[in-house]
Amino acid sequence: MSALLEVSDLKTYFFRKKQPIPAVDGVDFSIEKGETVALVGESGSGKSITSLSIMGLVGSSGGKIMNGSIKLEGRDLVTYKEHELCKIRGNDISMIFQEPMTSLNPVLTIGEQITEVLIYHKKLSKKEADKKAVELLKLVGFSRAEQLMKDYPHRLSGGMRQRVMIAIALSCNPKLLIADEPTTALDVTIQAQVLELMKDLCDKFGTSILLITHDLGVVSEIADRVIVMYCGQVVENATVDELFDNPLHPYTQGLLHSIPVIDGSIEKLTAIKGNVPTPDNLPAGCRFAPRCPNAMDKCWGLQPDLKTRPDGRAVRCFLYEEEE
Repeated sequence: MSALLEVSDLKTYFFRKKQPIPAVDGVDFSIEKGETVALVGESGSGKSITSLSIMGLVGSSGGKIMNGSIKLEGRDLVTYKEHELCKIRGNDISMIFQEPMTSLNPVLTIGEQITEVLIYHKKLSKKEADKKAVELLKLVGFSRAEQLMKDYPHRLSGGMRQRVMIAIALSCNPKLLIADEPTTALDVTIQAQVLELMKDLCDKFGTSILLITHDLGVVSEIADRVIVMYCGQVVENATVDELFDNPLHPYTQGLLHSIPVIDGSIEKLTAIKGNVPTPDNLPAGCRFAPRCPNAMDKCWGLQPDLKTRPDGRAVRCFLYEEEE
């Protein structure tokens, strides 16, 4: 497999009174063609800002990419101008946002919202776009697709709206699908249906997925590889089996220990003490040190680097440098 997306030393800052605030601080990862990668971490860890940086959408909320590269099949998107990115978004990279009700336009019908993507990117006629839109709605599980084309978003349930968002996102057969908490607003049964649908469709089209979530149960169901983020940095990168069988970073261990076990063998869940520091008030050393049960003296003054081990896993922790 060859890398579809390569993110190198990505730094995305926001500014408060001209002071830089690092929301994403030196992130490195890649996604192979056809691979599903999960980006996990608590709220405020920089997951969504990473995805918006890839899409070129941070500028609208006051952010700026200060350093690094985002290469899609060798093309560095950081160097692209807005009109060039407009041709990439929706065509080569699509995104499913967390809340479909705010992503869909309330005054346009479902049919109008799907066909406008096809007409803009694929240059289809109105008739061809309507036909393709019906096919897409059937593909994501709607039996009455023709009638649904005339409906407005408020007439649909949360799960139905999310399936419409998936249809729109996949309408141009994108190379990369970014899903930002796609199941958060849905009940458990619909969550499972949406995840299965995403996986099946991406297997069918060969699309890569970047799944952004804090739900490790979702990760175990759909991901091939997991990237754990904390305070704007990657702290661990491993296959899903490696991560669940043997988490290396103390933060990853804490996340996994906080998951309920169905057989009831754990009477009390272990919580990670403290809270995620805000980007404008980060610790001087390792950013996880104030919450880490294994913190050493050097952790309070020095930042560990993300290092790749001989087995291919990457971890940002002095514990493993000590082992070496």
